[in-house]
Amino acid sequence: MTAGGFRQTPAQALRILQAEHRFKFRKSLGQHFLVDPRALDGIVRALAPGAGETVVEVGPGAGFLTERLLETGARVIAVEVDPVMADLLARHTGSKTNLGSQTSLGNPPALTIVRRDILSTELDELLVLAEAKTCRVVGNLPYQITSPVLFKFLAARDRVTRMVFTVQREVGTRMAAGPGSKDYGSLSVAVAYAALCESLFGIAPAAFIPRPRVQSVVVRLTPLPRRLDAGREARLFALVRAAFQQRRKQLVNSVAEVCGDKEAARALLAAAGIAETRRGETLNLSEFELLAAH
Repeated sequence: MTAGGFRQTPAQALRILQAEHRFKFRKSLGQHFLVDPRALDGIVRALAPGAGETVVEVGPGAGFLTERLLETGARVIAVEVDPVMADLLARHTGSKTNLGSQTSLGNPPALTIVRRDILSTELDELLVLAEAKTCRVVGNLPYQITSPVLFKFLAARDRVTRMVFTVQREVGTRMAAGPGSKDYGSLSVAVAYAALCESLFGIAPAAFIPRPRVQSVVVRLTPLPRRLDAGREARLFALVRAAFQQRRKQLVNSVAEVCGDKEAARALLAAAGIAETRRGETLNLSEFELLAAH
């Protein structure tokens, strides 16, 4: 943001915006705006978009990361569920062309603001807006939607070249956890199957306005090639979710939720050579893949 011929810090800009427009931070949306310039710059370096490349930004908020992405020459599709923040972003980036639920800046648009919930928005719709076949994805993810957003983009990774997300530190730990760990879960397996996961740097609560009560971490996901066809991959994710839904369940009971009944579950486990009395938290990625492939 700029005003009066000088560049403000994100924290200064946010306080001015709040004073001018009297908006309130929405706890229900997990709004904690990242205002640390070094962290914002680090995220852009980690994403490394090229000029003309499309970036989907999840929850741009006041646009501090958006600004930096635009400075790289990237085309940004900013998806914002809060109409107040979407309007502020449009006003302060100079976007003038209204397209119903979208606002675009420039021709062709360098910035398109989409006023929608990312979880109810198909990636293909966003790529059509950008006239692109692939994109990079970035965002500061509220805790309550972190797993659904990650699953959404991991499933669509044929059209995603890189993802960089700010998440709660405990989520970052779960993403990298292995079998037998208390942090190991469905997210751990899905990430291990679909992407190379790197934990890049931590972010303290003081880097956000308002301050969260937790530490955050920036993670980079580089999609891996599919090892299963689309149908078996969907089955893999279903089996993983069922296996961890109730961690103490024996595997035969969890698998039955996907197969339809216990007899089918027993047959599947026998074919894969996996004991039906095991629990999901003891299976590694290869074993889950084996179940999905049968």
